[in-house]
Amino acid sequence: MDTIEPLPRRPPTHPNVRRSPYFSETERVGAVEYMVYNHMYMPIVYDRDPAEDYRALTDAVTLWDVAAERQTELRGPDALRLADFLCTRDLSGLETGLCRYTLVCDPDGAIMTEPIVLRPWPDVVWISHGDVDLTLWARAIAEHGGYEATVTEPDVAPLQVQGPKSPDVLSAVCADAGELARFGCAVTRVAGVDAVVSRTGWSRGMGFEIYPLSSDRATDLWQALEQAGAPHGMLVTGPNLSRAVEQGITDTHYAVNSDMDPFEAGSGAFVDLDAGPFVGRDALRRAAAAPARRHTLGLVAEDALPRMETFWPVTDETGDAGVVRWAAHSYALGSDIGIALLDARIGTGATVTIEHDAGTTAARVVDVPFVD
Repeated sequence: MDTIEPLPRRPPTHPNVRRSPYFSETERVGAVEYMVYNHMYMPIVYDRDPAEDYRALTDAVTLWDVAAERQTELRGPDALRLADFLCTRDLSGLETGLCRYTLVCDPDGAIMTEPIVLRPWPDVVWISHGDVDLTLWARAIAEHGGYEATVTEPDVAPLQVQGPKSPDVLSAVCADAGELARFGCAVTRVAGVDAVVSRTGWSRGMGFEIYPLSSDRATDLWQALEQAGAPHGMLVTGPNLSRAVEQGITDTHYAVNSDMDPFEAGSGAFVDLDAGPFVGRDALRRAAAAPARRHTLGLVAEDALPRMETFWPVTDETGDAGVVRWAAHSYALGSDIGIALLDARIGTGATVTIEHDAGTTAARVVDVPFVD
């Protein structure tokens, strides 16, 4: 009988998509599924019950490879002024050592990304953004707007340490971690590696983002964090969708924005219409003055939902009612839930029907966040 050679454990990844410097580390600890994000592979599923990931995030501490969360660096005398023009919030008073959540919109007011803006040095701003080619966009605006600022993508591969025990982990390897207030950042050293650390992350709980200032020692940093986290039950996971949806956290970016403006997304508080000019301000002023057409609400499904791989239509007794943009199982509620962009006629307490690949499921409309 002929000998059959075993198949490779994993087929080669596409050469046009970059690997994180932590890629081999995530494979070592059991990553089994990656998504392409900002032209990079980001691990999102590990070889275990996802309930373990959720418990680690809510009760202990987790380590995430989020190197695909790229930075658009603005450097020079006009760095902050350029960031203020790109973003919907007034950033003119953002001090060195602080961060701010904001949105970036196109000239029509549609959301391009929901980034965190960091000002680690007086003449440098980082826009830590989602899945959109923001560096190209910012560079074009800087060139044609006459800004005295250089726009680049630096060699920065972020990690996140999230969970209630994250301060214990960071304090073991970073002297400045305990001094950071929420939405603060510091230029420091983590396990001997030069980095920026911020009290931010894709979690409303306690957590940090770590931005090593080069990929050369990224693996050393990863391994040091694993060692520091071991006594605290650290688990390497991906960004936790279940917890994010429970708390109403989304990641709207240009490819999946449903032509949605910040008011429809429930993010109108992050639009400073009376501040200086910014991209999309005129369109957003018109949107703010017009009757709302759509709004973002939560759905609690009556039965189990399948895995979401595309947007799901929502209907009610009068017809089309909107679209489900995010869905996950809520361990806190014991139900499948979703975040939907719905017609303005649909309010909380209504019952709607979700149409998906496995059929249909009734759902109750609620406010978000689902869980405080």
